[in-house]
Amino acid sequence: MPLVPPTPRRRAYVALPVAWAVVILLLTLTPADRMPPQPRWELLSFDTAAHAAVFWLLAVLSYFSARRQQRWPWLRQHAFSVLLLAGVAFGFLIEVLQTTMHVGRYGEWTDGLSDAIGMSIGLLMISAAMRRLN
Repeated sequence: MPLVPPTPRRRAYVALPVAWAVVILLLTLTPADRMPPQPRWELLSFDTAAHAAVFWLLAVLSYFSARRQQRWPWLRQHAFSVLLLAGVAFGFLIEVLQTTMHVGRYGEWTDGLSDAIGMSIGLLMISAAMRRLN
């Protein structure tokens, strides 16, 4: 099968999750002294909710893109499990980078857990929605 670049229409599906992943990296690796103060929430910490929300959106964009792409049929078939593993690994990689980059940020396993929860919920929701639509 010859490798041809994706059409402009298909390229947008790839660009959305990649662009969002770059935004996540910029937000999570910004030095601590440049971060705005976090609001105080009573029931759930803002940080936990923010981690889950950004990874929820990453899951939705990535699943939609993986299911729409045609180049790798295996990825289309196994999008849920591949993206779950990749998303969880990405979340914990960010925590390792926060610890090792010495920018005043500290990696926390609970943030990685929040990322995994957001990724899981996002994948479950979008896969269920797409099944209902098909």
